[in-house]
Amino acid sequence: MASLVWSRVRSVPVQYPFAFGVVFSGFKTSVSDLMAQKVVEQRETIDWKRNMAFAAFGFIYLGGVQYAIYVPFFGRIFPTAKGFAAKSLRDKIKDVRGMFECVAQVFVDQCIHHPLMYFPAFYCTRELVMHSDNPNLTQVLQEYRRNMKEDLLALWKIWVPATFVNFAFMPMWGRIPTVAMTSLVWSVILSTMRGGDVKSGAEVAGGAVTGATLHMVEEGFGTLFTQRPVELEPDKAHLIITAGGLDKPGWVAELSRAIANAGGSITHSRMVRLGADFIITLHAAVPPQEENEFMQKLRSNQGLKPLNLQFGPLTRRDPSAVPQPDIGVRVRAVGADRPGMLASISETLLAKGLSIETVTTDLHLNTSSRTQPRRDFVIEADCVATKSLTSDELQSLVEDLSQIKTALTLDTVDVRVQRLPQQIQEERRRRTARY
Repeated sequence: MASLVWSRVRSVPVQYPFAFGVVFSGFKTSVSDLMAQKVVEQRETIDWKRNMAFAAFGFIYLGGVQYAIYVPFFGRIFPTAKGFAAKSLRDKIKDVRGMFECVAQVFVDQCIHHPLMYFPAFYCTRELVMHSDNPNLTQVLQEYRRNMKEDLLALWKIWVPATFVNFAFMPMWGRIPTVAMTSLVWSVILSTMRGGDVKSGAEVAGGAVTGATLHMVEEGFGTLFTQRPVELEPDKAHLIITAGGLDKPGWVAELSRAIANAGGSITHSRMVRLGADFIITLHAAVPPQEENEFMQKLRSNQGLKPLNLQFGPLTRRDPSAVPQPDIGVRVRAVGADRPGMLASISETLLAKGLSIETVTTDLHLNTSSRTQPRRDFVIEADCVATKSLTSDELQSLVEDLSQIKTALTLDTVDVRVQRLPQQIQEERRRRTARY
């Protein structure tokens, strides 16, 4: 009985390929948006109107239009496509024409269909859904034109190999489900890696591979914690420069150009407008013999006088005297603004044995509330742990940090943990030997 039911279920996509592709693509797009809303944006309630709009795009374009292109259209202009997909790998290698037509299908799909049809349709749909009150299709198409090179390069990195496998091995009825499943896997990766990243919700919505979403994944896989330049350049003099004055356009360009012309190199910097003032803190490295001349040039620069430049020596710490970090932890927390949030979170991190390397705070206006806009306090902290942790201890640490959300009644707490790569630790040991 069970085998009979399963046999009939399996026959559905073969007997009704168009209907199955349309339904599967719409379902996939709906699930992708649900993950974007609940996992990435951390919404308390689901915007079903938005979800149904993305699902409609999945039904109509991803299921209907792409089916028409991949199956009947490609089937006519590439007559060997169906037979080539059914052949064994050994026979495929011998079929020169079939391989040529497979590559040609990938080219037409990736270099004609996607740039000229899919991306404009996707950008316009996302604009209509995400900014339904005041959509600007002209502006969004101009945005696509600016992003075209980056979007296409990102697309090809993922979809050229995926599409080649699809066209070479999948039967005609399986082409649309394969595309939808690949796209769903991409959405799962994005949602997993950007969980709690409220600001990325608009980019993740829809689950498309664009330059922005590829950068998110590359950032997620990248190394979070690296050696500080102060410790990497023992042959340089290091200065901390602080400045502040009435804000005006061009302060960053003017100060950075003055530092470069004076022979300095900026590494770490924090520059922000606070109220009517522009505040700057930066680290500059200069050759030791040019340190005094460097400071004199900046002090005598009349254009920088309103910034009230202050200089101080930055002492290089001796890495051999400091325990080397073994674990890097990045914490991002978002919640309704109230006094004491930074103090509470930093105390919690300290209690867990984490040392903060960098921390930034900001205020965002949360307009997703159904009542009035709310000021959200956003904290991003990079921390290190010098104690080597087992997998169980590491999992316990993540769970403990996640409890901050409940303890401090936060909306979002995103915790990412990474063991420092072996090559970075070896580089640290090598640098230590030079002191």
